[in-house]
Amino acid sequence: MENLEEVRDWLKTQEEDGYSKSHKSALIRSSDPFGLFACYKDDSGVEYWYLNGKLDSVDVDGQTIRYN
Repeated sequence: MENLEEVRDWLKTQEEDGYSKSHKSALIRSSDPFGLFACYKDDSGVEYWYLNGKLDSVDVDGQTIRYN
């Protein structure tokens, strides 16, 4: 399980102000065994919400686009 600890350590460096710093870190953070939810917010303010290792929704200018 050495790799698991390495990923957890890396994830600790990949969060800022409650948001993941990249899509990659949000995707991993929302995957078992690291968690269930994560969000990445890009420079224009678009929020990408991940649930259980998949893109669940995108929030753009007050509108939410859901992917099911």
